[in-house]
Amino acid sequence: MRSIPVSTSSPTGESVDSTQWPQARLDSWKEVAAFFRREVRTVQLWEKSEGLPVRRQYHKKAGSVYAYRHELEAWWIARSAAIAGYGKSSEPPTPSVKATAIRAPEKSNPEKSDPGKSDSDSAEFCRILAFPFDVIHSPLDRGPLRNIVERFAEGLANDLALELMRLRFHPIILPSKSIPSAGASTLGLMKNAAKEFEADILLVGSIRYSGNQVRVSVQLIRPSDSLCVWSDRFDAALDNILAGQAELAFRIGQALPEETIQSVKERKLKHRKNDGLAYHACAMGVHYWQRRGRAALMKALSYFEDAIELDPHCVDAYAGLADTYVSLSYNHLMPAREAASRAWKAVEAAVELDRSSTKVRNALINLLVHCSWDLDTAEGHCRELIDSGKMDGRTLQLYSTVMNCRGRHHDAINLALHGYRLEPLSDFINGQVALAFFYAGDYGSALSFIRRTIDLQPQYLMGYALLGRTEAELGNWDEAIRAFTRGLEISHQSAFIKALLAYAYAGNGEESTARLLLRELEQESHDECFPAYDVSAVHAILNQEKEALKKMNRAWGTRDMKTIFVQQDPRFRKLRELKGFQQIASAIYPNAVSSAAM
Repeated sequence: MRSIPVSTSSPTGESVDSTQWPQARLDSWKEVAAFFRREVRTVQLWEKSEGLPVRRQYHKKAGSVYAYRHELEAWWIARSAAIAGYGKSSEPPTPSVKATAIRAPEKSNPEKSDPGKSDSDSAEFCRILAFPFDVIHSPLDRGPLRNIVERFAEGLANDLALELMRLRFHPIILPSKSIPSAGASTLGLMKNAAKEFEADILLVGSIRYSGNQVRVSVQLIRPSDSLCVWSDRFDAALDNILAGQAELAFRIGQALPEETIQSVKERKLKHRKNDGLAYHACAMGVHYWQRRGRAALMKALSYFEDAIELDPHCVDAYAGLADTYVSLSYNHLMPAREAASRAWKAVEAAVELDRSSTKVRNALINLLVHCSWDLDTAEGHCRELIDSGKMDGRTLQLYSTVMNCRGRHHDAINLALHGYRLEPLSDFINGQVALAFFYAGDYGSALSFIRRTIDLQPQYLMGYALLGRTEAELGNWDEAIRAFTRGLEISHQSAFIKALLAYAYAGNGEESTARLLLRELEQESHDECFPAYDVSAVHAILNQEKEALKKMNRAWGTRDMKTIFVQQDPRFRKLRELKGFQQIASAIYPNAVSSAAM
């Protein structure tokens, strides 16, 4: 067969014979770079920002890249024509391109045609990720028409890429052989691809055909929320494929809505502007959340909400918001069921944005432990994070808590110490080590770490709570009273700290003071925020078993988050043989799922 000459030279000055195109393959980045006489970094940048048609072959352990000379040459011609069409200066091209400049679309957009703007400043432009068109075949169509339409779809995608480049939309082209088609791909694939290539909008399409007529449906999808922001359909004939592809690509390019593209760009710029502010607000939220206490938690809540308002896609802020709601309930500042409901909504929003985030997974584990009391599922998530190597100190702290609840104290201590080795200066992690030793009955070690925790963070409310409880177990009632009193000052009269103080007074033989504090709690606390679990411990040390079980049952009924520790809590030693206590414990374990989690 006689070769058909082409009207241009390749970037390397080589003549190109169409009959040899399938064999004219470049099999590495180095060969592609040599083809253009550029560095590897340059051609890789061209692929990411300008749609250089490089294909990928995926293997079990690694992948390789390859490209066809005729595709690279067509891309170079289009790029040169686009640059010439907009009067933009660029680096002198290595090849001597002899192709006639292609007329640019008549769309007028001063911002796009401003020669003073740099191509590299992609923040000012909309990056469109173009998926391969999905050809919808009839199950009975197995003839040559099927192959013709497939080739038409590939050519249309290439021509559309040229139009997008002329419109300065910075298209990112995915090779049709390397990924599933747009119609067959999942939402997760599309979102992951958009994230990987930093795309602002997705372009997807499908092709249906009957005889020599094709109908192309095209959509623009916003990857952040999968919202279809524009859609249209176009008809063409297969009589002259090359002309049909070029005309159809031109019509699609002209139909792209200016106002939609502009709004996407404005959202991108606003996101970039707010990103730093959102990060700062989120960091402040974490700072105050770790301190606990009414004032600190309310500040944390406000900061996380501000971060979400600044950036609705701030995953860490949603995770922090969920943790704050849990802490508000743990400190009896919000009814447990209401806190659980709000926390689950925050976690669901975070999972929708990024289910692989370690902070999101940690927030989910926190809810499973303290709201759903689902230790099995929580432990499973902890193991997955550790096996994947994505765990952090917070993951280990939560895993240690699960082990404490199960009575596996040796494992709880090892996990907490592992977290300590990762983050030795974290007050949160030091507190968890102290807690693990406390439930294991090693009060001396617990004291050492809890004092270290308070030294690191003098305003850490839970530190004073645990310090007082440890001193109480050692029989140092005066020291316990001193620690709880300091916690009461820091927390501005926290209800559960007041209950702990009543416990210390009762243990110290000051029964009248303990009863006075109990009466104050009954008068001051809202029914759903009453610290029934810690009040039950006061009645237990006063040998009021009936009242202790009554309060424990109340704690279980209101989903008091501390109730999950009831089997390991040393304050209830005397109650464990009672039938009423065993009934409550069996209702909690192994997995009692709250209605808020459903």
